[in-house]
Amino acid sequence: MASKTRLIVGIDFGTTYSGFSWAVNSGLKTVNLVTDWETSNAYSATDEKVRTWISYTGTKPTSFGNTAVGKPFRWFKVLLQPDHYSQGVRDVRDANVGLREFSKSLEEVISDYLGWLWLRGKEDIARKQGHDFESRFDLRVILTVPAAWKPIAKDRTLRAAKRAGLPDDIHLVTEPEAAALATLSSKSDEAELQKGDVFVVCDAGGGTVDLISYEVLNPSPLQIKECGVGEGDLCGSAFLDLGFEHIIKTKIGEEKYNSTKEKDRKKMLLFFEHCIKFGFDGNINKVHSVELRGAGSGDDPEEDDDQIEVKGHIRQNQIKQVKAEGRMVKAILLVGGFGRSNYLHSRLDKTYRRQGINVLQARNPWSAVCRGATLWGLEREIVVSRNARYNYGYAVNVEFDATKHDVSDRYYDASEGIDRAKDQMEWLLRWGEEIQAGRVLEWEDYNTIKENELQSRRGTTKSFTRNFYYSDLPQAPTRKCHDVIPLLSLNFQIETDKILKTSKSRKGNDGEYCRDVYFKMEIELRNADLDFTVLYDGEKVAYIKANYKEKF
Repeated sequence: MASKTRLIVGIDFGTTYSGFSWAVNSGLKTVNLVTDWETSNAYSATDEKVRTWISYTGTKPTSFGNTAVGKPFRWFKVLLQPDHYSQGVRDVRDANVGLREFSKSLEEVISDYLGWLWLRGKEDIARKQGHDFESRFDLRVILTVPAAWKPIAKDRTLRAAKRAGLPDDIHLVTEPEAAALATLSSKSDEAELQKGDVFVVCDAGGGTVDLISYEVLNPSPLQIKECGVGEGDLCGSAFLDLGFEHIIKTKIGEEKYNSTKEKDRKKMLLFFEHCIKFGFDGNINKVHSVELRGAGSGDDPEEDDDQIEVKGHIRQNQIKQVKAEGRMVKAILLVGGFGRSNYLHSRLDKTYRRQGINVLQARNPWSAVCRGATLWGLEREIVVSRNARYNYGYAVNVEFDATKHDVSDRYYDASEGIDRAKDQMEWLLRWGEEIQAGRVLEWEDYNTIKENELQSRRGTTKSFTRNFYYSDLPQAPTRKCHDVIPLLSLNFQIETDKILKTSKSRKGNDGEYCRDVYFKMEIELRNADLDFTVLYDGEKVAYIKANYKEKF
């Protein structure tokens, strides 16, 4: 029986807006973007994305997206990794309060929203592919996440997606990588890329701004590699919306503001968001008027020059990482909803033009992440190498050195007659190091076992365990501590008769006979996972597959 054609779905689950795209992995492989989101206003009639909003009546979700009524849940996505974001943001606080008020867990809210987004997206697919598409295609979903998210936030996202009824075949990709694929693929089609070109992709969204750098290895067919570790922070355009609302409250008074109708406040905020914010070019003398029925004119506020900063250290980190490898950045590509801002473009252009770096606005920047997610599912081989966001390794007990080791790790090894330092880290793959598919990490390891223990177990097997760990610190810890997190345990057995036949007996410092049992350990780096293998006397005795914590 012939295998089914695969249908790829890309979901951009955003802080303030979300998107849905899809493509069939055959023929032209055209990426289809859902744009006909239901709306209650004129500004979103054919939007590329839909609000990440959800409203409840009791514990039941009743409205979603642009048409969410009352006081909808907003900004709940950032609660997946609250330590990374400011709890001072009003909408984040409101989301926390809402969870308690409606007795909902965070995963339930995200699951409810993703479930609605999935059903709404499937309606679009059915209109173009027929209502039986789920029986004719194998479905694969690519879900986007911020570059700076830790493994626990990514795992919670996956659990919520599966709970929402999405297919089991789900993969995560970082938002800036998805945006890079959409943007650089477009430039490749237009013959604008050359081998060796380096680009910084700035994904400026509503809640977060993420950056990542790529070098073009081959312009056609497009192949790129990461030049640095992607990073991000919470400094998106939604903070401008919050600042604007704060100014209006200051102008007319909070009590009067709250007395106006909810629909009128929404209309005013939508007008600011769609008609003023992205068209602002830095001219502070230009006057913009907004209407809020029932508010009156109010008193003139004092001049306010509050600004939202797209964190300079994040931009500079990307450029420094590229320069450290002896390369020069050709251009900064602006994508994401905030990437449409003329003012953001002009400020960045003014800063980097002096360095010979062009700042370019991508075509259709708001949907770049969403379209790129589907492209990632279609053509993952475009990114041929990435940089590790984590350190991967194992712990060993080594001879104690007072100049290097913590005294609390010191213990006496009676068998060898020496002091040792326990649980010192050996890192096989370090933060920022290039991950090349097919590369094999090899090393030798051993256990010392008492002779009488082996002799008493003839005809049986001896069990061994190897524990592996990861850490997200750029400067990897030298010893096992709270920043070193378990990745997996590899358990295996070897016949005791084989150990006795292939190893040598020796007398330990304590007078007891023992044997050193040596293993060859291998980890093969693959595109999506790590393959762990243990060999003893040339034979494979253990094998296990593990995912990168990056969730490639």
